[in-house]
Amino acid sequence: MASAVVTRFAPSPTGYLHVGGARTALFSWLLARHHGGDGRFLLRIEDTDLARSTEQATLQLLEDLRWLGLHWDNEQLVYQSKRSHVYNAIIDSLISRGLAYKAYDTPGELAEMRKAAEREKRSFIYRRREIGDEQLRRHESEGRPHVVRFATPVKDYRFDDAVLGPGQGVAADQVQDFVIRKSDGMPTYHFAVVVDDAEMGVTHILRGQEHLLNTVNHIALQEALSYPRPVYGHLPIIMNLDGSKMSKRDRDKKIRDAVKLYISKSKKSPSDVAAAASLGSSRLEGWIKDSKQQLDISEQSALTHVIGLKESDLPEILVHDFRKNGYLPEALLNFLALLGWNPGGDRERMTMDEMVQLFSIAGIGKSNAKFDRAKLLAFNTEAAAAATPQRLVAAMKDYLSINPDSPLNRASDEQLGKILEMKKGFRLLREVDESARFLFAADDQLQYDADAIEKVLRKNDRHGATVLQDVRGILSALSDWSTPSIEHAINTYVEQKQLGLGKVAQPLRVAVSGTTISPPIFQSLEFLGRASTLRRIDRCVALVPD
Repeated sequence: MASAVVTRFAPSPTGYLHVGGARTALFSWLLARHHGGDGRFLLRIEDTDLARSTEQATLQLLEDLRWLGLHWDNEQLVYQSKRSHVYNAIIDSLISRGLAYKAYDTPGELAEMRKAAEREKRSFIYRRREIGDEQLRRHESEGRPHVVRFATPVKDYRFDDAVLGPGQGVAADQVQDFVIRKSDGMPTYHFAVVVDDAEMGVTHILRGQEHLLNTVNHIALQEALSYPRPVYGHLPIIMNLDGSKMSKRDRDKKIRDAVKLYISKSKKSPSDVAAAASLGSSRLEGWIKDSKQQLDISEQSALTHVIGLKESDLPEILVHDFRKNGYLPEALLNFLALLGWNPGGDRERMTMDEMVQLFSIAGIGKSNAKFDRAKLLAFNTEAAAAATPQRLVAAMKDYLSINPDSPLNRASDEQLGKILEMKKGFRLLREVDESARFLFAADDQLQYDADAIEKVLRKNDRHGATVLQDVRGILSALSDWSTPSIEHAINTYVEQKQLGLGKVAQPLRVAVSGTTISPPIFQSLEFLGRASTLRRIDRCVALVPD
């Protein structure tokens, strides 16, 4: 009988889940589920970076995973911040065995070592620096900060990677002593991950290629602690179509460029923009000047509102971005699965059950994957078209739950179902939302687009307004307020006046929605009801007096 397969996903809680992390979680989940009852997918929270890890970020990560449907098998989550006693006991044991040691180098001393290596045109390799007993006692009596480093045995470290192939690793001249406990007393990623993977019984580790060289450190620790070595598979990097690495900073770059343009055109100062967005002036100015600085989501939202940049104008990077824009999780997962994995047979559209059945590490390629948003949109459009009405209503309610400003939050399930049917063929739930908001606006609060009023109603000697006045009388006299009855009445008028349907439909659309874009007009009128429709026509006609 084959051994159990245990995978894990171990994010650091510093914000919403990056789409690259979501792919790692998906592959790990698929591998575990592919092995049925012998497979387990575990979740661990790597929160040893006390300055950046927050409880709110942890909750956001968990919510993202739940939305994706990547449920974990451990009832109790493992938080590294709660396991210091475990790590310290093992580190103390390593020190007592001469396999680790305290290092008292200051940041300045380390910087000088690196500069010396640069001057000598060699790589900086840290190896143990012997200090005398007297100096050691002085450091300890002074309470001088220190880290603990692992005394890495100097030798070649090679391992077979399940994705990249055999012979990965480094030669002996690249091996150095690395930190396993920081000066704040917390373990480093390198140490905690090795201990936790062993104690959780993890057998297969899938992670990004940026961790490839880290694996050398982990193998060295595993050998020192007599831990079994898991199977490692390092996944290809996700790139933008232009070849740049897909990063959280992509959103900041887009917003930063827009803020600079806004300041230039509006003649406002950064302080003016900061005040309007309720941000500190120094915070905004520092972010504008330093491309490495990032805003959190609430700060981004405040700024985009001030400068008129829509959420849909920004690149989706985080799972939360895709959810907020109205993607279906099943479509996103199908798309992510194909970023580096080939199920064979030129297959692309797959259900989760099909992906579980087909998944294997052997199908993961070595080449970097390109994130094609147009292709993802096509996936989402097809998934929405194939979904049941019940599924779409549930998805719409989830979308609205994180878009609380939408008036569609007041809609009943039945109304949402009608709106989704009216917008059949949509790409994103956001499109459904934005096109249907007028249906829930108060008649006297509806905003009219000035260009639409001019082009559709006032142009050609108020022809559109005249049509509206005619149509109002026809609609007010209808005995049956239903889509077929409304459509028949309008078509009859069109034939009598020998007009194109657009010459009547567009004035109606502007009157009831405020713009030239809406769901199918006859269905929209039925949804609004007779009273609202007539009130809006009257109000619109009044905007274009004789």
